[in-house]
Amino acid sequence: MKIFYVALVLFCFSCLRANAQESYCPPANIGFESGTFNGWSCDTGRIDEKGVLSLIASQPVLGRQTLIDQNYYPQIDPFGKFPTLCPYGGGHSVKLGNQDTGRRAESISYIFNVPAGANKYSITFYYAVVIQNPPHLNYQQPRFTVKTYNLTDNTFITCSSFDFIASDTLSQSGFKHSDTTLNTRTPAPVYYKDWAPATINLEGCAGKQVKLEFATNDCTKGGHFGYAYLDVAEDCASPITGNSYCSTQTSMALTAPGGYGSYSWYTPDFSQLVHVGQVYNLSPPPADGTKYAVIMQPYEGYGCTETLYTTVYENNAAFIFKTADTLFGCEKTGVDLTEPAVTAGSSSDLQLSYFTDMYGLNYLYKPQKILTSGTYYIKAVNREGCISVQPVHVVIANPDITVTDPPAVTYPVTLDLSLTFNHQNNAVYTYYKDESISSLVADYQHVAHSGTYYIKGTNKSGCITVKPVHITVYPPPPPVVKAANTFTPNNDGINDYFSLTITGFGSFSSLRIYNRYGQLTFESKSQDILWDGKFRGTPAATGTYYWIFEGKNTYYNTKVTESGSITLLR
Repeated sequence: MKIFYVALVLFCFSCLRANAQESYCPPANIGFESGTFNGWSCDTGRIDEKGVLSLIASQPVLGRQTLIDQNYYPQIDPFGKFPTLCPYGGGHSVKLGNQDTGRRAESISYIFNVPAGANKYSITFYYAVVIQNPPHLNYQQPRFTVKTYNLTDNTFITCSSFDFIASDTLSQSGFKHSDTTLNTRTPAPVYYKDWAPATINLEGCAGKQVKLEFATNDCTKGGHFGYAYLDVAEDCASPITGNSYCSTQTSMALTAPGGYGSYSWYTPDFSQLVHVGQVYNLSPPPADGTKYAVIMQPYEGYGCTETLYTTVYENNAAFIFKTADTLFGCEKTGVDLTEPAVTAGSSSDLQLSYFTDMYGLNYLYKPQKILTSGTYYIKAVNREGCISVQPVHVVIANPDITVTDPPAVTYPVTLDLSLTFNHQNNAVYTYYKDESISSLVADYQHVAHSGTYYIKGTNKSGCITVKPVHITVYPPPPPVVKAANTFTPNNDGINDYFSLTITGFGSFSSLRIYNRYGQLTFESKSQDILWDGKFRGTPAATGTYYWIFEGKNTYYNTKVTESGSITLLR
């Protein structure tokens, strides 16, 4: 049995399938689609210090053999951030094990008969990884094992059995370090690997009874964990997808099962190599009935070489699939690719799925909320099996506002907020005094006071960006009110009126003049109305009078009061 230094696995199976032109349906409930463990056997127990499992038959134990559906929480694995429900189809998965520790071990197994005549038969499973990697020996590590038995002949099928063990070389095998922090007395790094495929080859087992067994366990010291999720797709599809095309299609793509190191496509007699790679694009589609063969070589030490055959079929079903070319979204809300408007104008009977690559190999886990700009792909399949994959370009872009604080100025020079940042043609800008963007700046082109102002940009998609800009405007000196200390109202044309002068940024509100007894002698509400030295129309007596001025500092919009004395001479 080959040993692969990987980890406990989150995995899901595609359907059991014959590696020939004919396809075979999987055994009942191998994918848990009844929402039960019918057909499966469950075992629970422990692992001893030497790495030997001790398991006994049991009913499914919640937390160790747990059914998962779309309502299961958490929907995203807390360590690997991938979905807990297998994304490759089906409504149920099973969680095998958990993140608790204590030398626990558990397994599930399924016994079935390979269909007679299915001499080429395989199971492709997809896995993702969550495991702690303590500094233990191999036999002491958390692990996940896949064992396959030919019960009819009482043999162990070596090529179709795997042993996944944590090791120090996980990062070299595509694993990533989880950023989720553990609160544990026995810390160890947690590694994960996103969904990836592998294959169990049951070639030559036609008519035989086969047992599949999947087991997980903690480390032998009882302080470190690993766990897995399992799903099996209960369909009868051909192992090569995309071999049916509708007459309206201008291209098609044949896709072989994943999990192999290389793929070579040939004519059925293997006389001509026609393509290398998992996906074989054909434009235009070949004639109805054209046959192909693909040889799939495994990664080194990982499975067996397999050969599949397929026949291309044409049908006359209507197949219209349209997608929006470009969608725009905001940084927080994103874009929903599942909105009906995205595929408006398409046939009504399409089954849609979402991917990050043009070949439809890598699932897009959250098509309802795309928060990153890029090109995504929607795959449509109609009832007749015709397939089309179309790109959708997503642009996530709030207005880009790059602010440069302007140099300080001194009033009466002012600053224009609209000149402090870069402008985009598809955005509208407004200016505010507060961060909550509730108080508009009345004249953003002539800002006269220091402070922090806020620029709000809104683009055509309704996306909003708010950025601050810091303004420094040095204030002018306060206004100065001056008045002569004597005046001679004798009608000689010289110094006949008492008046005030205001220099700087000030305005006149009122002037009141009192005699030495405190009696109001003169009052004016206008700087143009001057005192002529009279009181109630009669020349006022010679002597000292007192004046009080009230006005406004027009820069700060504050009240100004000044006072003084004036001597009236005749």
